Amino acid sequence: MIERYSLSPMRELWTERAQYERWLQVELAVLEAQAERGEIPQDAAQAVKGRLQELTDRDVERAKQIEREIGHDVLAFVRMLEEKAGPEGRFLHRGLTSYDVVDTARSLTMKRGLELLIQELDALLETVKRRALEHKRTVMVGRTHGMHAEPLTFGLKLLLWYAELQRDRTRLEAAKAVIAVGKISGSVGTYANVDPDVERRVCERLGLEPAPISNQSLQRDRHAQVLTTLAIVAGTLEKIATEIRNLHRTEIGEVREGRPHGSSSMPHKQNPSTSETIAGLARLVRANALAALENMAVWHEQDLTRSSVERVILPDSFLALHYMLVKTREVLEHLHVDAERMRRNLERTRGAIFSQAVLLKLVDKGMSRREAHELLHEKALQSERTGKPLKALLREDERVQRLLSEEELDELFDLRYHLKHVDTIFARFFP
Repeated sequence: MIERYSLSPMRELWTERAQYERWLQVELAVLEAQAERGEIPQDAAQAVKGRLQELTDRDVERAKQIEREIGHDVLAFVRMLEEKAGPEGRFLHRGLTSYDVVDTARSLTMKRGLELLIQELDALLETVKRRALEHKRTVMVGRTHGMHAEPLTFGLKLLLWYAELQRDRTRLEAAKAVIAVGKISGSVGTYANVDPDVERRVCERLGLEPAPISNQSLQRDRHAQVLTTLAIVAGTLEKIATEIRNLHRTEIGEVREGRPHGSSSMPHKQNPSTSETIAGLARLVRANALAALENMAVWHEQDLTRSSVERVILPDSFLALHYMLVKTREVLEHLHVDAERMRRNLERTRGAIFSQAVLLKLVDKGMSRREAHELLHEKALQSERTGKPLKALLREDERVQRLLSEEELDELFDLRYHLKHVDTIFARFFP
């Protein structure tokens, strides 16, 4: 991911240096487990651990130098460790295949990455909750097909996002459980050269579960579940961003980003650029999820078709979603809500948004549904042509006069009719 969309602490999690450190963590865990089992000398394991306490910049550069010579990153890394560890370094990587190290270390990275995403999602949930309660009674018009429908509140719109984000959190937790596994099972997963008990001990040290079965690698349905989950969360954020962009438009003007971006050519512009960036990055995360699904199939026990893909899609997806979560929270934290503009927009159709309430009352009073629907459709079109309020046109109609009193008509055109269950809906989330 380019620097522009990389934020701490997610950025540091995916650096090359961090990858080497986790590889070392796995190698040393295997070394310790084998020493505990008496498979290698305890003093040799202690000597290696003492010499490999931390990686220096020089170590990283040496590993990269060897990789340039031999073209294999893990083998180059192991040879660098062996050089640094001295004669006892020969016990490193004993019975392992590259993916024992790579996949177990990658699981550590993804598990931690998901923890960071959950932390950011929790912060976003708190912001959405606070703003939903703040605007619980901020009345606005609901829109279907882009057209005015019936009244609701901006708080209900936020509460809808809150509910989906809660489900996203559950999805992230499930993804974390799926990926929190390691494998130390050798070249094709048969444990021919490394005992299953070593795997158990290593995973216990690292806070992972041993994969019940693997071949040369962990199966990529796990990774696909993680990345499709990230794509779903990104889809939620895109939905929020798209709604903000729509409400931000000049013709609607009901909300505005608290820190809108300007234009290099038009000084008057206040663009919802952060929301646009969030919507754009969702496309990237979604595309990466498709690549993760395609990575599930390989030839036999392993091939390298997915290796190059994973080097890109894993860090990019985690970094992009982390950025999106942070920026969505910032947008909602500083979002300016124009309640007066919402009220004016609500009144633009001169009462047409109350037509269903009148329809139902006329039916209750004995009018056929078809007649009531056609009557109200005709009056709504007349209101649009003449600019006269719908309620006034209905008062003049003899069919309505016979069935509805003035008081009943006033009640049907009262906003309280539509908002009477707002407290009930909120109580489902905040008793």
